[in-house]
Amino acid sequence: MFVAGRARVVSWAAATVTAMAATAFTSGIAAAAAPVTLGGGSGIVVEQLDDPGKAADCTLTAIGRDHNDRLVGLTAGHCGQIGSRLLAEYDPHAGVIGRVTAKSEDMDWAVIEFDQDRVVPTRQVSQSVINGIGAGPGVGDNVCKNGRTTGFTCGIVWETHQAWFASHVCADHGDSGSPVLRGDQLIGMVVAGKDFQVGPVTVPLPSCTGAGDVIHQPDAATTIQTVLSDIDRQGGPGAGFRLI
Repeated sequence: MFVAGRARVVSWAAATVTAMAATAFTSGIAAAAAPVTLGGGSGIVVEQLDDPGKAADCTLTAIGRDHNDRLVGLTAGHCGQIGSRLLAEYDPHAGVIGRVTAKSEDMDWAVIEFDQDRVVPTRQVSQSVINGIGAGPGVGDNVCKNGRTTGFTCGIVWETHQAWFASHVCADHGDSGSPVLRGDQLIGMVVAGKDFQVGPVTVPLPSCTGAGDVIHQPDAATTIQTVLSDIDRQGGPGAGFRLI
């Protein structure tokens, strides 16, 4: 059903930002580095513990606090492993800012515990503002997402289920974890592309390249209420998540 995760895994030598990230992961936090500001839609670089020397570019879904008042964030589960360290994509020289402390393979979510001295949370990143958590969408609703690769884009919801929905928001690799919004309400998390079905026929379509690209794969997102319920059920880091 889902054809590809939306993480972008790159080797350290593949791009300047990841080359800098390699140094940041191995050298620790620069003593004089200022805290980074992060919110839903911010780009993050996630260490790949199962493939040393590589990292995944992903997108933060939201940031808040859990029932133990830890500063935590959400992203797609396939972005990293428990224990994976994180950098802020826009400022890798700020050093390690947090780690993945819980995840679900089945529901494809991950909880990040941030260093409270290294991260300033925000509800607004570019055009997106997250002021609340809402129920999943209906078919025909217009929703928007904010991702580190393709930015802020909107589209119609094509298909809905209890735990996920598919829409025509534009997303590509690196947009895994992107918040999906209805107005200023967080309703979902981008996790993958999806095959386009016309009756019994599967129509192959490319990933979206950015705003203005009309013909592309639908994008699948988990409903955020289902994700948060699953995190609460596990009872570990991230349980009781609330926006700040």
